[in-house]
Amino acid sequence: MKTIRKYWFIVLIVIALVAVVAYIFVRSPEALRFNKGFVPPEFLEARTRGAMIAEDIVGLSKESISNLSNISADEEIGNYTGGLNLVLKEVENNEKARSSALELSKELGIMATNLGSVRPDEAAKVGLEAVINESQIVQRLINYNAYALQLVDSLQGRFTGGGRGPATDGKIKELLSKMNEEARAINELNSKYKDLMARFNTLTGSK
Repeated sequence: MKTIRKYWFIVLIVIALVAVVAYIFVRSPEALRFNKGFVPPEFLEARTRGAMIAEDIVGLSKESISNLSNISADEEIGNYTGGLNLVLKEVENNEKARSSALELSKELGIMATNLGSVRPDEAAKVGLEAVINESQIVQRLINYNAYALQLVDSLQGRFTGGGRGPATDGKIKELLSKMNEEARAINELNSKYKDLMARFNTLTGSK
């Protein structure tokens, strides 16, 4: 788990650094000479691919919200077997989402690299904000997966007899709440990204 977290942390840092360097270039006098809207084809292509990947991730997160409701219901009535099976399905779905997040990170990296050629300057700033915003989805997925694995351990404890009691009940409810929060955050981050990209399109005259 620590290795996975470290890997994703490095990915996020690289994206952020590339985005900041690109933004610094945008602020340079050479770049500011151009007022006409322009977006590199590489940026647009990466954005299109990234949007498709993000939609897949959001789709999985919406499914997760529904599953979490069922997990909570099973836990309330003591159907720990049903709840555990749903959690294991969540872990499997989250692995798919993490794989998609890696691909999304690559596309965001391409977008960040090409920010230096985006004109006008205001559009580049909006693009930078959008890339950083969307990269947060990766961290949210890391958090979600960590909570899901903890939930698996807690539900498995029900079968051993040592995982019963108010403390465990409280932990399960807390984990479900945190997972639901992360899933909703993913949806919100992607919605904000879309809003920023709509503004970006207006500023650059792109579609």
